[in-house]
Amino acid sequence: MAAPFRPPWFGNRGVQLLAGVAVAYNLVAIVLRLVDGEWGEAFLSVAWTVVFSYVLVESLRFRKQQDAGQDTAAD
Repeated sequence: MAAPFRPPWFGNRGVQLLAGVAVAYNLVAIVLRLVDGEWGEAFLSVAWTVVFSYVLVESLRFRKQQDAGQDTAAD
């Protein structure tokens, strides 16, 4: 399987920070919307949480690959 294309900025700490904040925000939104009985909005927050979690995990993985590539290039 071919590796997906990721732009160089994808491993940036800012991307990881924004994705982490978005995940935390949506987790809180899920709880608040479930308490208020807004089931559709809660489902939408779950979907956004899944998307931003994927971005966070893939960004961390890409950052690790970038760091490993720099270590081998330095040797």
